Amino acid sequence: MDDKRERLLNLLKREQKKFLPLTPAQERLWRMEQGCKGRPVYIIPGAIRFRGELNLVAFRRSLDYLVERQEVLRITFTVVQQQVLQVLTSMKAALTVLDLESFPPSQRQSLSQNYLVQELETPFDLSCGPLFRTLLLRLSSHDWIVLFNLHNIIVDGWSMGIFYEELSQVYDAFCKGLPAPLSPLGLRYQDFVRELTSEFKGTRLAEATAYWRRTFQNLPDLTLPPVRNRDLNNSHNGGSLDVRIDRTQTIALQTFAQSQRVTLFMVLLAVFSICLHRYFQVEKLVIATPTANRDRSDLEGLMGLLVNVLVLPIDLRGNPTYRTILSRIRAVTVQAYAHPQVPFNQLLPDLPFPEPDARNPLAHFLLAYHGFSLKPLAFPNLEMESLKYPIKTSRYELGLHLWENTKTHLSSTSAEHGGLSGTFFYGSARFDSVMVEQIISKFQQVLQQMIAQPDACLSEK
Repeated sequence: MDDKRERLLNLLKREQKKFLPLTPAQERLWRMEQGCKGRPVYIIPGAIRFRGELNLVAFRRSLDYLVERQEVLRITFTVVQQQVLQVLTSMKAALTVLDLESFPPSQRQSLSQNYLVQELETPFDLSCGPLFRTLLLRLSSHDWIVLFNLHNIIVDGWSMGIFYEELSQVYDAFCKGLPAPLSPLGLRYQDFVRELTSEFKGTRLAEATAYWRRTFQNLPDLTLPPVRNRDLNNSHNGGSLDVRIDRTQTIALQTFAQSQRVTLFMVLLAVFSICLHRYFQVEKLVIATPTANRDRSDLEGLMGLLVNVLVLPIDLRGNPTYRTILSRIRAVTVQAYAHPQVPFNQLLPDLPFPEPDARNPLAHFLLAYHGFSLKPLAFPNLEMESLKYPIKTSRYELGLHLWENTKTHLSSTSAEHGGLSGTFFYGSARFDSVMVEQIISKFQQVLQQMIAQPDACLSEK
């Protein structure tokens, strides 16, 4: 150990900081972050409008409590001898409160949108932190907007469900003058990281590396046909459009999936693949999909980036029927889920994209089906409404996120139960809103055709 490294280690020990290695998922996010040129692409925001009496003291105290409870909310990153490490620090919640009540009511909404955009476009400093920021806008004594903004390298979508549920319970207790009602976590974040990195060595690492190396070596040419001039300096620019699958159609999809002995996700993946095939006129595709990696009870309440991204090679050659496509997708998916940890650093030489085009070196496309149910939330004396916020970046050329339509989680009003809500995220270097609307239309058409004519061939439109 050289003097510089030893001095740094001693300094961190004196400040009661702890070094942790990166997980495979974090290794991937770290590399992706380096290609963003300071733009906040890899973030997970959430915005809520509260109407009623917000107890600011209890709200601030609740955030501080969660930052102390969930270690990952106090993580920063450092590089020691060319090795990236997590650093567990001590810090309070980063809460900014802005009072807009002095402005005319006609201006408050536009001002609040401006502040939301400003927060969303402010990059995170992974070295200094914090990587979790909260912006609270006071429009009046009974009208509040809160934006939670977290970097993806510390949390995933499941973590956000944990965060909202714990925040509501702790805030309710603190408003009543009671102690926090949460049970101790079954596993600390630092113990999870050490356990994962300790297990993911030797034979297990060799097997995973061999499987994913074979997968990458057999991937098709991932170069897409040029659509428009690409500005590499703005390659993460993007937008989004919403899509809905109503309850009746969702039930039909679930029934069809059961009849084909596949999951609803596999059906959605088949439909998405067919849409991409017809749009780009390619027979082999690579689609990324996240997997939760929370198959143990002690991980269910732990915030962190536990999710990993799997790569699914899709083969549509030979003019197969829809039924055959589903069979192929089932085989590919089962194999991929059997190897959920992707040893990213070991596979860098095998990644299929040339470096200048590496906006995402695993795949151009992503399909994420969030099938977990979130519990309804209740904040005392407050009505909640989930807010849309402007999205101006995209991690993939085209990504589709779908959720079970149980939006009572972040809203006091009920949404239609049993359907699916989704969002297409697109990179504006290749797509615009008109193109994505066409893809959404194709998506709906293929859904109906697959259910009605499972033995129709791919060429039959």
